[in-house]
Amino acid sequence: MTDTSTSAGTLSLTFTGQGAGTGPLTWAQSVMWGPMQWFGKEASQFNIGRALVLPEPVDPGRLAAVLRHLVATHQTLRTRYVQRADGPRQEVAATGTYDVVVVDDQGDPARVGDELVATLTEAAFDHEAQWPLRVGCARDRAGRISAVALVGSHLAFDGWAFTTLTDVLLDRLTGADPDASPSDGTVRRADRVPQPLAQAAFQQSAAGQQTSAAGLRHWEQGLSAAPASMFDLPTAPTGDQPIERHLLDSTAVTAAATALATRTRTSFSTVLLGLTTLILTAYNGHRTAVFKLIAGNRLDRDSRDLIALNTLDALLVHRVDDDVDLLTAIRNLHRPAFDAYRRAPCDPAGVRQVVERVGRRRGVAFDLSAYFNNGHRGSDWATSDPDPGPDRLAVLRRDSRYSRLEPLSKSDMRFYVAASNLGDGRCRLGLLVDTAYLPGSLGETVIRGIETLLCDAVTGEVRVAEIAGRIGLTPARRGSDWVSTPAGWVRPQAVADLVGEVAGGVPAAALVDPAGDGGVTVYAAASERSPRELHRRVLDALPGRPGVAAPTGYVVCRSAPPAGAGPDAWRDVPVLARGSGRDA
Repeated sequence: MTDTSTSAGTLSLTFTGQGAGTGPLTWAQSVMWGPMQWFGKEASQFNIGRALVLPEPVDPGRLAAVLRHLVATHQTLRTRYVQRADGPRQEVAATGTYDVVVVDDQGDPARVGDELVATLTEAAFDHEAQWPLRVGCARDRAGRISAVALVGSHLAFDGWAFTTLTDVLLDRLTGADPDASPSDGTVRRADRVPQPLAQAAFQQSAAGQQTSAAGLRHWEQGLSAAPASMFDLPTAPTGDQPIERHLLDSTAVTAAATALATRTRTSFSTVLLGLTTLILTAYNGHRTAVFKLIAGNRLDRDSRDLIALNTLDALLVHRVDDDVDLLTAIRNLHRPAFDAYRRAPCDPAGVRQVVERVGRRRGVAFDLSAYFNNGHRGSDWATSDPDPGPDRLAVLRRDSRYSRLEPLSKSDMRFYVAASNLGDGRCRLGLLVDTAYLPGSLGETVIRGIETLLCDAVTGEVRVAEIAGRIGLTPARRGSDWVSTPAGWVRPQAVADLVGEVAGGVPAAALVDPAGDGGVTVYAAASERSPRELHRRVLDALPGRPGVAAPTGYVVCRSAPPAGAGPDAWRDVPVLARGSGRDA
């Protein structure tokens, strides 16, 4: 790698690397590709950044040598992601140039480094034209590098990969040999380093497809019993920034969740996931929770050393028992959560097909927009309070810090809880909520409620049925015109309105099965339509309508009853055809 300083405050670094080529996206890249395209310029919210303040300033040539080695070794750093006729692909370059932003450290490399990260994070990546990593550095008065700023695209990095990259960079800048591995002092040959092109090739192989098939069976089984949405609720009006983001930094969460994980013989992640599912179901009135879990699954050396995005969506479908205590509920969740993570590796295209197929079979459009992410690397949540009492927890809670980030105009998530380790025993809980479904102060109630329930469960028994009352959570209110069905909560009149709409704007009415199983039959004055055609049109129109599902039966009538006659009058109208609309 050569370097050339420019008057524009950049250092131009030319690299040469091995393993150039092109291939399909990995499964993880494919999962992220769609949201990146959907968010467009707002995808900058996914950028990952970190400032590294060096214990001792180094010569710019040493930074160039370290960057040269990393870019040459890891394909991700010299990859562009492009849309081609046969779909999106990753294209790895053999040569190229990095432009490193250079600024003066003004005698405060920590502050300037953070400011540089903020600047480099502002814009979304143009993946067809830019490398997925932005690099900047701060120099002291002697021209030495005192801090390095790195910002990566989430299409290329997850938290694990980015932390690995930054740790390796820092180690090589401060160690004796900039080309040595930080773990054992040896150099791994470039052709032995795990690479995303090789990962994509394996995923396309027979062995990879066998792994995928097992994962897809898990999705099919889970979706066959899942509610269509966790947000089949009456919606609230919102402004143009409806997505709220909340943060809680808490040593009490770390201490309490660690204690509960020990008592239940589960894990820190299971404890937090358990609280997350129970709070949301306490709010939305569900007995079954459906969540996407962000799964990293780095279980061997190759996956741990892979500097590339490796996260996939795992499906959790779990029946909630509200007649048990919180610790029992956490224990009950542990195995389903383990199975969800274990079956996460599978082809996202196959997942989309399963979601579509099972949805159409059940007469629903799945809205899988509730997420949980344990973003901590490993399971070593250090705490000086492994079994705190109530007085100690009260002291820890006084140091908790709640804050809110700027709201967003849109998100593909309606509800998202994330945990990360800030060090020094502090856990950062992050919560994203769509205020159309969780309005008012519910976001703060939920994130503070997680801490409250954790601490209460350490010092006494908490029943699942008590959760809403303990944290001041007012459950969502549905009117008497909503009914519970196997697909979740639906509003029969909305179902009738949809059938009338797809039939060409004809009158329609919904009658609920008196047997009480939640079945909804829709009568429609649609003389030119068959039940099968109506059902097909309803299925096509369902996406984006939480609280609406296809009726269990269609009755096609010659005409509507007299105006004002009421829904039951439809039973006396001449019938042309009736049926479920489903294939036999």
